[in-house]
Amino acid sequence: MKDVTLSSVGEPLKTLLQRPGPLADDIAIRADNGELLGVVICARDYSFLLSKVEEAEDRLDQERVAQFHRTRE
Repeated sequence: MKDVTLSSVGEPLKTLLQRPGPLADDIAIRADNGELLGVVICARDYSFLLSKVEEAEDRLDQERVAQFHRTRE
């Protein structure tokens, strides 16, 4: 993950981040042409997504190990 300090972002984003309950809604960051460049999510949602990715990686690892053992028999 790359870190950015609050003092280095522009005022519109800083205002959104500093309001009470700042990330009840995700914050989309778009280019001037409307292309989605990134999304700011709350720490709780980030932790949830990270746990789901780790679960999926664990499942893939288990499948690979099982496949390896099947091919060795």
